[in-house]
Amino acid sequence: MTTPFPDPGHATTRPLRRDQPGREGLEAELVARLTRDVGPESARRTLLRCLDGELSPRATLAMLLLTQGSVTAVRELVDEITARTDEDSRAGDSLVRDRADALTRLFVENEAACARAVARWQADPTFLEGPEPWTPAVDEASYFERVFDRVLAAG
Repeated sequence: MTTPFPDPGHATTRPLRRDQPGREGLEAELVARLTRDVGPESARRTLLRCLDGELSPRATLAMLLLTQGSVTAVRELVDEITARTDEDSRAGDSLVRDRADALTRLFVENEAACARAVARWQADPTFLEGPEPWTPAVDEASYFERVFDRVLAAG
């Protein structure tokens, strides 16, 4: 397939290479490789969305804490993603590596608070509701970011 140059007076054409993977394709391939066979399917999907840039690390950790119900399980997931990112020589994509590093750093910095909050949440599932009512969230990610903020405040 060819397309003309932008200059209408130019008679030659240049080939389009649409079959070559673009940045999105390479990044998606890397993210899929890093999350392949990681934990339960719900956790794998959450991690995939984080490394793909759809979810922030805060929203990701909140979702993982709520779905896994254990800081130990979340630690194992985060450690596995970190190790895979470090080992994968093709994980040179700086955006994916930066997202994995941000997730790891956020978890390590807040692990103790998360453990305390999960223990309280398991004892009393209503404690995350807090004293002030929830205001509607713009989207799923912002909702879970607020959940994470409450987890830290409660922990």
